[in-house]
Amino acid sequence: MRSLSSTLDRRTWLAGCAAATLALGCQVFDKPPNQALETLLKPVSTSSESVALEIFQARIPLDQEASADALWERIDEQEFDAELRRRLVANGLRAGVVGGALPEDLAKLLELDGEAAAASDKQVITDQSAVPRVTRRVVQVKRKEPVSIQVSDLRDEAQVLLSHDGSFGGKTFRQMQGVYSLQAETIPGQRVKVRLTPELHHGDLKQRYAGGQQGIFMSIPSREREVFSELAMDATLAPGELLVLGCLPAAKTSLGGVFHTATAAGKDERKLILVRLLQVPPSEILAQE
Repeated sequence: MRSLSSTLDRRTWLAGCAAATLALGCQVFDKPPNQALETLLKPVSTSSESVALEIFQARIPLDQEASADALWERIDEQEFDAELRRRLVANGLRAGVVGGALPEDLAKLLELDGEAAAASDKQVITDQSAVPRVTRRVVQVKRKEPVSIQVSDLRDEAQVLLSHDGSFGGKTFRQMQGVYSLQAETIPGQRVKVRLTPELHHGDLKQRYAGGQQGIFMSIPSREREVFSELAMDATLAPGELLVLGCLPAAKTSLGGVFHTATAAGKDERKLILVRLLQVPPSEILAQE
């Protein structure tokens, strides 16, 4: 028969576990109190398997279009090879990287201060209209797990002019929306490699199976996808650098126009997508030490 003292000790231990569970957000410990406390006191380490990024979407009225085009004079489009740039231009797209200090006009466009300030305490979403002129989203991108950036509004039907291998042709899509598939991973030198692939999601929503974490397939509502792998953009970002995506002027029916032309209050606007490294990846030298 179990002694009274051992029974009381066990009850005391269980009561302590219950109190710790409530105080620490319903965490359950299967170790004695001293070992569990040591586990809690260990510092939280930053994982090299995920990257924190800021995603800005800035709508530019047509009366500011000239100013928007002038921004590209300070955006390095040579980040991408000549062949990819040719394919992007043929589809009405353009992309580049801004390095160093953030240009004043670009900071003003994003409603930021002149310097690239930390975004944790900076609110850049305006509430002066139903459609914000600038929106900011923070995403955690895990390695080999793409994140979708919905760029254009859902259209009932649209014909898109596409260029492929030097030939042009129109294609009609129903229930269509432009989406960038974003992938990111850390690389040596505390930098991040980012890949953005344009996709057109179209058709009726249907239950489809998609791969999830740990190889588990889940049934989620989604549309058919037209993936433009030949237009995938790979860029290496250091802290403070911005990847900028936009479209060419007068390219409304091209792929770039579908992605980067918006309509608000009955007026056309152009849209810029900007990706910035928010959290510096851990140093591989410090990690080894």
